[in-house]
Amino acid sequence: MNRTEIISSIIQTVTSIVAVVIAITSLVWTTKSQRDANKPYIVAYLKQVLSSSTSITYLVIKNYGKTGAIVTNVTAVPALDSGNLKFENNPFSNFKSQIIAPNQSYAAGISIGRSSSELKTTKFVLTICYLDQQSKKQTETFSLDKDALDTVQHFNSSPTKGDDISRAIYKTSSEDLVSRL
Repeated sequence: MNRTEIISSIIQTVTSIVAVVIAITSLVWTTKSQRDANKPYIVAYLKQVLSSSTSITYLVIKNYGKTGAIVTNVTAVPALDSGNLKFENNPFSNFKSQIIAPNQSYAAGISIGRSSSELKTTKFVLTICYLDQQSKKQTETFSLDKDALDTVQHFNSSPTKGDDISRAIYKTSSEDLVSRL
């Protein structure tokens, strides 16, 4: 072999090795992107529903991902205190080993405004532990603040003008909305 053939062989070998490294790296990134696109995205938030002069606050856990998950534990720190609504340590204490499908949500009423069941713990951290499709344990933590929800919420009072029939229709429809949640 002459010198030119040796250099040519070395260049071909190096080029082949670089091509294999690039292909493997691309495959790893594609697999990771596909796994991230298809994993569950579990989110917790507070939702307030207004009915006549009463507001009901719900703690909602929803899966915005494309695959399901198995929720293994949900904890609130500090523990939620809602007067007459008693929670052992969180409103989802019986929520262990529950499957949450894509776009499925669970809601727990945690506060009824202007009553003995008003939420006394207004700021808390909710931690959700779950297993994804590959049975990998995931943990999500959310800082929730009911006071912030109250300031952002638009309050819509019942109509003051109009006859008794329009006020009755408004009350019935708002109470129907609350009963559906």
